[in-house]
Amino acid sequence: MKLNNRVLRRLAAVSLSLSILSGCTFISDPVLRMKAPELSADKASLMTAITSHMPAGASLIRPVSDDDSSIFTEDLDKDGTMETLVFYSTKNEAVLIHGMILEKRDDVWEKKLVFDGGGTELDSVDLRDVTGEGKLNIIAGYSRGVEKGMVVYSYSGGELEEVLSQPYTKYMVDDLNEDGIEDITVVYFKRNEFATITTYQYNDGFKVLDELDDLDPYFSNYYNIVSGKVAENKEGIILDSAVDSRSAYTTVVVMENNKLRVVIPGDARTFKDRKIVSEDIDGDGVIEIGLLEPPKGWEYFDPETIPYFNSYYKWDGKNGLTFSALQYRDPSDRFRIDLLPEWHENVTVDTKSVQDKSLKFILSNTGETVAEISFFSPAEWERVKSSGWKILGFDLDKFIGYRGEVEQNTSGGDNNKITSPIERKGIDE
Repeated sequence: MKLNNRVLRRLAAVSLSLSILSGCTFISDPVLRMKAPELSADKASLMTAITSHMPAGASLIRPVSDDDSSIFTEDLDKDGTMETLVFYSTKNEAVLIHGMILEKRDDVWEKKLVFDGGGTELDSVDLRDVTGEGKLNIIAGYSRGVEKGMVVYSYSGGELEEVLSQPYTKYMVDDLNEDGIEDITVVYFKRNEFATITTYQYNDGFKVLDELDDLDPYFSNYYNIVSGKVAENKEGIILDSAVDSRSAYTTVVVMENNKLRVVIPGDARTFKDRKIVSEDIDGDGVIEIGLLEPPKGWEYFDPETIPYFNSYYKWDGKNGLTFSALQYRDPSDRFRIDLLPEWHENVTVDTKSVQDKSLKFILSNTGETVAEISFFSPAEWERVKSSGWKILGFDLDKFIGYRGEVEQNTSGGDNNKITSPIERKGIDE
């Protein structure tokens, strides 16, 4: 069904007025790429220097895991002179990826060295002090298909040295043993063969702090790995494993007394019939594990028709999980509703609801409707848009509408309107 010009104009106006909450990221490793204040004015001469020192036919490349920049400018060895690091690719050569470092001397960018990278793609680049020497190391990840290799370089006095080289599925720079010194943890997985986690720390060379080599390798792949706070004041790693194309489970690993320990194994407690990314869902700095829970009353429906909730839990620091947050996420990722945490186990979805048509969220104890989602044709939308409906998104020729608020008594006895936060997909992306 085609939209008329009047509707299109209204959609354009709506798309400009709605903001989109930031989406999920795959892995939360920070990348420090501090650009020198003078780089903006120096950009033209820097680009000229870079292109003049690259071979004919070569092209700048940026990390696959980051589309922000292909030029990294920092004082790598902290000698007061700025360096610029770039990577470029060449064709029809035995080595396809090359790194180049330039130094700025008397307002002129000079080439200091060129080094070869492995693989066919530049997977990641981090600039971090992982040797504790007060200098920024270059951590580069290279890939060739599913195989990846990570190299840590130390740059000083115009010389580049490899100080660590390891195959990996994912590497993370963190402080797992919380001794104030950054370490590197490498997750390495090959389906049906092995799944290992190894933590390295620099002490006159990189040494293995500990290794887990008995993890279950019998799953499809890791679809999400994230490091950070896994409980209050506790660093760790959360690994989301895809069992097959749909189902998944989650494992939590921490380090205690320089020993890696699995505190939440990938078992029935963290199994879900749909992949859910572990993340800091409530913004308190602690990463939550997502589980799939059917609304009350839907337990015996066809699983394909159930409008599941995403319930998020924190590791309790012992052997269990505690509830944190509640969401409804559209299976096709067109929208999301954040429901009040106190509604957990009390909010459900009317069993007359049908996905891709209409959903009604109600409180089990009162039957009160707190939110509605509905799909409208353009003509239907024209009729209902003035009755409290807001646009969540679009699906082909359908408008996806939302409305909902509930009178809730606060501790002070006042009545306040509480509207569930929402994430709109496909409006002004």
